[in-house]
Amino acid sequence: MAQVPMTRSSSKRQQPIAAMLDAAARPTQTSIVSNESIAKRAYEKFAARGMVHGMDQEDWALANEELVAEHRAR
Repeated sequence: MAQVPMTRSSSKRQQPIAAMLDAAARPTQTSIVSNESIAKRAYEKFAARGMVHGMDQEDWALANEELVAEHRAR
């Protein structure tokens, strides 16, 4: 049986990386839009800016705000 890589953390409980990635792909109970939707919108902003790095957090936050506003306007 293949071993699953584990994350490094200071806590004694470690989660397999695959489980963390799976959890990140699912929206949380409190989120209105999925992380996948936010990632797609943030990438569009990155591409429109000429793929200049360094604004990933701003792109993510703005994408999230836009998608939440669009969802609420429905």
